[in-house]
Amino acid sequence: LLYHLNILKGGFLAVCTFFVLTGYLSTVSALRNRNFKIITYYKNRFKKIYVPLIVVMFITLIIIKISGINYINLKPEVNSIIFGYNNYWQLHANMDYFTRFVSSPFMHLWYIAILMQFELVFPIIFVLFRKIDRIVNKNISTIIVFILMIISIIYFYISSTNKDIMVVYYGTFTRLFSIVCGCFLGIMHAKYNLNSAYIMRRYKKLIFLFYSIILIVLSIFVSSSSKYYAIFMIVTTFISMRLISYATINVGSHEKKNKYINLLANMSYLIYLVQYPVIFFVDKLGIKGGLKVLIIILITMFASYILYKFINVKNRYIRIIKNIIITIIIIIGSIILISTKDYSKEMKELEDKLNKNSKITNKKNDEYKKKEDVKEEVKEEVNIDEMVRNISVVGVGDSVLLGTADELYNRFPNGYFDGKVSRTIRGAEEVLINLKNEGRLADTLILALANNGDYSDRINDELMEIVGDREIYWVNAVGADDPEFNSRFEEYAKKYPNIHIVKWDEAAANHPEYFYADGIHVKGDGISAYVDTIYNAIYNEYSKKYKQQKNNK
Repeated sequence: LLYHLNILKGGFLAVCTFFVLTGYLSTVSALRNRNFKIITYYKNRFKKIYVPLIVVMFITLIIIKISGINYINLKPEVNSIIFGYNNYWQLHANMDYFTRFVSSPFMHLWYIAILMQFELVFPIIFVLFRKIDRIVNKNISTIIVFILMIISIIYFYISSTNKDIMVVYYGTFTRLFSIVCGCFLGIMHAKYNLNSAYIMRRYKKLIFLFYSIILIVLSIFVSSSSKYYAIFMIVTTFISMRLISYATINVGSHEKKNKYINLLANMSYLIYLVQYPVIFFVDKLGIKGGLKVLIIILITMFASYILYKFINVKNRYIRIIKNIIITIIIIIGSIILISTKDYSKEMKELEDKLNKNSKITNKKNDEYKKKEDVKEEVKEEVNIDEMVRNISVVGVGDSVLLGTADELYNRFPNGYFDGKVSRTIRGAEEVLINLKNEGRLADTLILALANNGDYSDRINDELMEIVGDREIYWVNAVGADDPEFNSRFEEYAKKYPNIHIVKWDEAAANHPEYFYADGIHVKGDGISAYVDTIYNAIYNEYSKKYKQQKNNK
């Protein structure tokens, strides 16, 4: 939760602990159950994992529907959650867990998908291993699990050196190492009654505290961008094993349990399920800073507590009411899901368009860098349209600009356009600095950077320091992450006479046909309208300057 709130940058490491606990508890529970049955195992897991997941997911869908939030991936993503392949869906959809803006209320459920995949195969493998132990040797399964543990750790580390971080992070087989480590520890404890922590049991509280502090320090200081992130994930896995070892010494002894920690532990799965939907909805309110964090934590805890009490009611009659309510939630959620349009095909068209334009910009921009500088000649009578079309212009922006790049080149043949998916103002700085150092940063700049990230005067100041007194045509956004970005930047721009706001939001008002299903990227007539809005802003500014020059003469 603290990681998702941008408080602990290394909080993602805790997932390793979750996986170790999953492997450990499943193994210990199965080994201690002499009458282990696959169907009974599935029933228990269905009740404990799947039912709360479905309830939270469908409640979220109902709130999305009522609030009118445009969530274009709803159908394919929810289907991937229901059928337990969300981690692979997110990989296919290029969703980056380490991108710190919330694009989905279900972004964290890739973990539950891996959990479900494990729970699906675990009882089958367990029964198979138990039979092998009886027929061949009771230690065979232990040896196999140990070998699997070593192989999975090596595979994870090698994958981290030659694969994309998200493939490593979301992959079932890459993340398997933590689960297998937990399974092996469970075998040692439940099958052989071997716990290496017994050697130091006199100092168990001190050692437990020591390992806990290491885990906290890693959560505070380790970033997902660290080149050693894989090593830290392996270290976290081993620390989690040691914590479990020391925590399970003399279980059921005279030590008094803390009722609040016990409650928090019982609520923990619901806290995990609820947190991202809460972050998603609160993010839409535009609340900032510490107040936003406090509201998210309070709502998450309150909602988790209510759901915990609701799902775990003891009274027989109230249970009947509970089951009726859950059934109603599932029926309403299912109707919403079935009736929702699947925009996958349309978004695939957008992806193809962006890929095509990316190739065009690479080719055109290479040509731009090889051109000689074009000097503007001052004539007595000028054709403003011809002048604007022939000016040297540099455009830097996000995927909206990239989607219109082919039309921008038609309108500005001497242009250089660089668009990239999810680019922020900070992300544009490197492009501008490189062009400036090469002496290729034109006097006329088109910047389309209002869609992604939060507004910040400090970042804007850095941008203005790079571009200097060049003429900036700032394209405002439709559907920005920060709903107040346009108004805040317009206020900021009043300090700079060289910033001209291109009011794309006004030009696009009442024209839903301009946009893809996401309400952000433009298509068809929307592309022409987008480029026309930029062109007209530049044209009007040139006309104004030309008239002033003519009047002065």
